[in-house]
Amino acid sequence: MDSLSTTDVLPDSYQGGDVAGQISLMWKQIRTPLIVPLLKVAVVICLIMSLMLFMERLYMAIVIVIVKLLGRKPEKRYKWEPIRDDVELGNSAYPMVLVQIPMFNERE
Repeated sequence: MDSLSTTDVLPDSYQGGDVAGQISLMWKQIRTPLIVPLLKVAVVICLIMSLMLFMERLYMAIVIVIVKLLGRKPEKRYKWEPIRDDVELGNSAYPMVLVQIPMFNERE
């Protein structure tokens, strides 16, 4: 892309005498070197993001098909039955939980 000079962008004399003609002439001169490359970059960015969305959907579809075919279910991996009460085991059958209560009015 060749470099721009001020004579290309802002000519010394305008053909139209009114302000609207001058603005339209400036718009025609600025449009090609400035707006068109920006729009091309925006189109490329949108295409890349669309490709990323397609790849994500394809990946999720493959994962769902694999999970359906292998039959992995949470019931097979985790224990869902309740803990039985056993006198001999005592509290060892239950998970240990630490509860911390904040004391706001404690003085030392």
